[in-house]
Amino acid sequence: MSVDKNQTRVRLCKHIRSKESFHSDQPMVDDLYHSGIFWCNQTGDGIGPDGSCADNEECSSTRECFE
Repeated sequence: MSVDKNQTRVRLCKHIRSKESFHSDQPMVDDLYHSGIFWCNQTGDGIGPDGSCADNEECSSTRECFE
């Protein structure tokens, strides 16, 4: 399967998880995580170690816990 070179990879924290992240073989794109259900792999919860929400918009490089 070829990958469209115009697709952009989204830079997410390496600890964010969604059920789609376990069964997709495509590169990350903006709408990859359609379920809207996220958790932080460090805490195992919808809240990250810094006490803020874990999701595809919030888990960015502006957070202390971002890796």
